[in-house]
Amino acid sequence: MRDLTPVEMSSLRELLTMETTGLISMKTMQPLISDDKLKTACNAGIQAGEGRIRAIQQFIQENGIMSIGGVQ
Repeated sequence: MRDLTPVEMSSLRELLTMETTGLISMKTMQPLISDDKLKTACNAGIQAGEGRIRAIQQFIQENGIMSIGGVQ
């Protein structure tokens, strides 16, 4: 188990919250986008966001910080 400082724990929590909120926003807006290039960019952003969330979750799990669920 990795010992994180309270500031690091807070930063990790805020980072995960920020990524999750952004992903929810993009997934909500995606069906409303009609421009093909913008839709492609949105899809790429969604995939990148999911990847960042999975990486944060993996870091949390590998270091025994707390248990969390997967990306939906």
